[in-house]
Amino acid sequence: MNDKKQPLSPHLSIYRWQITSTLSILHRLSGLVLFLAAFDFAIWLGSIALGGDTYVEVRSFFSTNILVIIWVLVSLSFFYHFLNGIRHLLWDIGKGFEESQVKLTGLLVVFLSVILTALFWYCLLTRFG
Repeated sequence: MNDKKQPLSPHLSIYRWQITSTLSILHRLSGLVLFLAAFDFAIWLGSIALGGDTYVEVRSFFSTNILVIIWVLVSLSFFYHFLNGIRHLLWDIGKGFEESQVKLTGLLVVFLSVILTALFWYCLLTRFG
């Protein structure tokens, strides 16, 4: 209650943390990561347009260990955002709203995101590495 004796709404002590809360926050964060990664993608495309020397410099910069780790996280964000988007599309048509289905699809999205990211990088590194 506040000074005017009015209830606060929503009151955080009433709500219990749920997997849907976590996945919703992760969906928003993954969208932000993808937005920021678009700038790096634009730099990479611009380096191609500016010629071979510029491309080689940008490619060597983007190939540093820390940036490879960042790109792995970007690809994880991509797969998570994509799969969770499909989950939301299913919700839009009215499917998967039971509590057990929400938990199962949430965990499935996280699991498949990790698997797809690992497969993507395995294929990328074995073919071009």
